Amino acid sequence: MADGVEAELKVEVGAAGARHLAHLGALPGLSVSPKGEKRLVSTYFDTPDLKLRDKGVSLRLRRTGRSGEQTVKFPGGFSLGLAERPEFNVSYAGRVPDLARFPDEPAAELSRLVDGRPLVPLFSMRVARRRWEIATAAGDRVEMALDRGAATAGSRQAGILEVEFELLSGDRRALFEVARSALSGVAFHFSTRVKSDLGYALLDGEIGATGPVKAADADLDETMSVEAAMQLILRSCAAQISANVAAIRTGDDPEGAHQLRVGLRRLRTALKVFAPVMATGAAEPLAAEAQRLSAEVAATRDMDVLIDELVAPLDGDDVAALLALLEKRRTAARARLAAVLAEPATGDFLIDLLAFTEARGWLSTDDVGQSALLAAPVGPFAGETVGRLRRKVEKLGRDPEALSPEERHELRKRFKRLRYAYDFFEPLLPKSTRRKLLPRVRAAQDVLGVLNDIHMAHLMLDDVHVHGPRAAAVERAVGYCLGWHSARAKAIWERRSDDLTLD
Repeated sequence: MADGVEAELKVEVGAAGARHLAHLGALPGLSVSPKGEKRLVSTYFDTPDLKLRDKGVSLRLRRTGRSGEQTVKFPGGFSLGLAERPEFNVSYAGRVPDLARFPDEPAAELSRLVDGRPLVPLFSMRVARRRWEIATAAGDRVEMALDRGAATAGSRQAGILEVEFELLSGDRRALFEVARSALSGVAFHFSTRVKSDLGYALLDGEIGATGPVKAADADLDETMSVEAAMQLILRSCAAQISANVAAIRTGDDPEGAHQLRVGLRRLRTALKVFAPVMATGAAEPLAAEAQRLSAEVAATRDMDVLIDELVAPLDGDDVAALLALLEKRRTAARARLAAVLAEPATGDFLIDLLAFTEARGWLSTDDVGQSALLAAPVGPFAGETVGRLRRKVEKLGRDPEALSPEERHELRKRFKRLRYAYDFFEPLLPKSTRRKLLPRVRAAQDVLGVLNDIHMAHLMLDDVHVHGPRAAAVERAVGYCLGWHSARAKAIWERRSDDLTLD
């Protein structure tokens, strides 16, 4: 691309997805022009004390056959696969960078950062890059590039299977339109780092399997508008969801399903919290899909809790027989969830969520008052939101002893919404609220969470029916577990029901 700010969307795919994309042909409603394949060898340079990395700058030399190119990228925006960074390229076939070849401004900035230190090669990347130029009906142009290869730093190596969608001209929303169509049927997750980050991670020995990821703070402050805060919170939700989709696909840590479920719940809460400033119905498709995926994740997560927290801690040969049966069911549930996460609908949801977040999908075309709501300071909005959700909890939890099982479940959901809203807005809340509210909410969630787990155990164990030589042992284990945890639930309720009030 020409010197300027690059706008691109990056995703990581598996081997099967890469093979599928390598034969990309026509796409509905889009014009696809194959641009062939090149083999690229890129070497990244930095000072011995990694001054460029510390400042978010990457400097590389790239060779393609006999030609070469020198590129520098400066810090910019990078949010869950979507990168916007100032980039400068010059033709150059040398073996060490020549900073003077860049335009005056980037050359001066690089020289200031390097400050006379030597530039040394740190890691390299060899990829086969296959490219397509794709045009939308509106005339937007996007380049799609499939990179297959490896990064190398010393004796360490990591594979690269990445797809980049770079905006050549037109509206940035075209990135999402093209990606949604091209990635249909391909399991993917958004990249959380640029290629130079991969190289530095290799250099530091920090490359490993994708693991479960907890929610990252949105880092709000009083100077932000409601819209800016909403966008940061939605980015946090999307990052947690995408990362744990990847964790489930590539590993079997039970925490992956738990964190994906949390991420989906946080998203649904965020969409409800900010509904008053969104165009009517704008977020409904996302909320509906998040709810559908939550139900799919629940089957795996509930089985994890049943086995690991409710059955496994109990002793006896009969319990071992029950565990063997439940492990088979857990394996089936995990396979089912992995299949769901590989479906086109899940990929569409991830792209639609990112598009909604980055292309301001909440905007209305006819609500003249929306701009003022979005531009308002977030502090008062945060206080009003947490106060409103707190009042809903207090209203239902005023008399815990009188609650029906259905009302307890509703109270648990209200506490969760309050907790997520608290987490979103914590930096903006008064110290007195932070000091008093969170411990009470945590205590209530603990009580209601345990009681809900025991309730789910009853539902799931009541569904256990087996035949054969181990049937009697399994039936005894089921009865033992249900009796044990029923007594435990009663004791918890008698001892801690007062924790459900916030008065």
